[in-house]
Amino acid sequence: MLRISVVLSIILWVLHTQVGGEHIPTLPATPTEIIRHYGYTAEEHSVQTPDGYILKLHRIPPYGGNESSTHQVVFLQHGVLGSSADFLLQGPQNSLPFQLADAGYDVWMGNFRGNMYSRKHLTLSAQEHKFWDFESHEFGVFDLPAMLDHVLLVSGEKKLHYIGHSQGATAALVLLSMQPQYNKMFRTFQALAPIGFMKNAKSPFLKTLSRMTLSPEIVSEYIGNGEFVPSARMLDLGGRILCKDHASTQSLCLNTLFLIAGFDTDQLNKTLLPEIFSRHPAGTSVYELIHYAQEVKSGNFAQYDHGTVGNLKRYGSINPPSYELTKVTTPVTLYYAQNDWLSSIEDTERLAQKLSNCIGKVLIPAEKFSHYDFLWGADVKQQVYDKIVKVLNKV
Repeated sequence: MLRISVVLSIILWVLHTQVGGEHIPTLPATPTEIIRHYGYTAEEHSVQTPDGYILKLHRIPPYGGNESSTHQVVFLQHGVLGSSADFLLQGPQNSLPFQLADAGYDVWMGNFRGNMYSRKHLTLSAQEHKFWDFESHEFGVFDLPAMLDHVLLVSGEKKLHYIGHSQGATAALVLLSMQPQYNKMFRTFQALAPIGFMKNAKSPFLKTLSRMTLSPEIVSEYIGNGEFVPSARMLDLGGRILCKDHASTQSLCLNTLFLIAGFDTDQLNKTLLPEIFSRHPAGTSVYELIHYAQEVKSGNFAQYDHGTVGNLKRYGSINPPSYELTKVTTPVTLYYAQNDWLSSIEDTERLAQKLSNCIGKVLIPAEKFSHYDFLWGADVKQQVYDKIVKVLNKV
């Protein structure tokens, strides 16, 4: 059977030949360019992880003319298959980073290893399989500490507000449970559509993968050998062509990406589809998705399952150890939705019970609000972002 990446490549090539390379207007390509496009100051920073990955961060520094400037740091971390660009696509009126910058905060956005902005390593090439030998555990124990340490060093602050969407929340839970000394660096932790426990996840994609997790090699044959997604260039082409306003393929666009996490056609700003699909999925390892599929099957929030022999060698036990959520002492607020195929109501409420300092749960009232509506929903500012800013302003 052809792998998903090969099938997508063929589809995109055919579409490209049919439209003759038509130019479709877009936002600027990079987060830095998008930020400057809207008149804000932007910075790029690079950090190195202990295991050699080079990660890129994007910053909107507090600007001098803003009398409300607090200079408190807010760090935003993207979700599964995403990048820092995801937070910026709705522009100054409806994007959280701009809203925070306008409120006087020092805004930083990180990028996990393997996405389009963090595809470098000291010794490995992204074409090598070994480059992709990671999953969400490495995001928490290597990537986040490197980025957060850099942010606090550059800003001169001792603490920060953390906002994690999806996998961005997962990584913070991993970090704070594995390296609890980082709890003292968090003023607050705002978890949007957090992925922790996944027993009740409705994602058809992950539910299918969960039936195959006993044989990761076979899974890799279907979803990629190392990297999970096709190249960023192919996705850019496909997004611009497939997702134009009024194009007959808009429903295909929805089903391609949102099959993993669910979607709300009422909330989703469909005019953003070309921008979304040119940047998202942004790239990751197949092992990240396999790890999530394992958690769907087991119902546990645990480290990667390497099989009996691999677990005994790595962990000294037959089963992978669960993350100790009682060590997460940072004040956490959970934001979750009724139509989220990755972060279900039941699993999020279980997460709240396991955390030692969950100070709030915010269930979005809109019945169809879904996983990606936390980024691109038409009403996300009123439903989510205004609430976040109020929480931050009280600290």
